[in-house]
Amino acid sequence: MTRPIVLRPTGRTAVWQPDRQWPRVLAAVLMLGAVILGLLFLVGWPRLQTIAVHYDLMRLRAEVEQLRRKERTLAVALERERNPSALARRARRLGLVPPPPGAVGTPPPGEGAP
Repeated sequence: MTRPIVLRPTGRTAVWQPDRQWPRVLAAVLMLGAVILGLLFLVGWPRLQTIAVHYDLMRLRAEVEQLRRKERTLAVALERERNPSALARRARRLGLVPPPPGAVGTPPPGEGAP
């Protein structure tokens, strides 16, 4: 026959004692977290910069295309304005008339250009 185990109070009171290892565990966890965050930063930052540069490049390409379209439009407008018939119409609207025959040429001696 076995005798039952009986627990009796010893008369001692429980005294709270802080765990002496928690500062080391906390420091280890914080260091590990800092290392992981540092690695994520080192890996993630260049990727973020690459994505930002990619978006800037796309924006600049769109801007270049828009400027090329505007340049083509302005070149067409310039050629339209340089057209001799358009220049003649504009001159007539401004009141300019062609010179009489023989009026354009070298001035008579003693007059005009030096």
